[in-house]
Amino acid sequence: MSKKAGYKIVLQLDAKTIVGYRSHNMDVSSDFADATTGESTNQWKENEPMFKGMNFSVDGLYDPVAGSNLSVNDIYDLLAAGTQVTAKYGGIETGDTYYQVSAYVESIGIAADYTDLASHSVSFIATGEPTKSTVGA
Repeated sequence: MSKKAGYKIVLQLDAKTIVGYRSHNMDVSSDFADATTGESTNQWKENEPMFKGMNFSVDGLYDPVAGSNLSVNDIYDLLAAGTQVTAKYGGIETGDTYYQVSAYVESIGIAADYTDLASHSVSFIATGEPTKSTVGA
């Protein structure tokens, strides 16, 4: 089984990364409807998959200077305007899988402990069905 270093997986928004990121996550889930009836075998609950969803989160060190990428301040502007972005999450090397979907900024947090570096956390919520692709040569 091959392993992959975390820094070789990225979250990009409109082809830009968020400066200062230290970790990021992609979560995919499905809602289920209760399909249990009086005829369910031995009173075991039955479920049917219904609606699916996807969200992303990024945590990192707060850096207000974005350069050619995105700062948390830039992401705040996206949230305030309700701007839809294209989120791309996955590997960066040829042959790696990545997922792409339209998304909105869901929340932003900035923490500044007196004895440590300031940090940020940002979450995004997908809208619509993602596409699964492979990084080309």
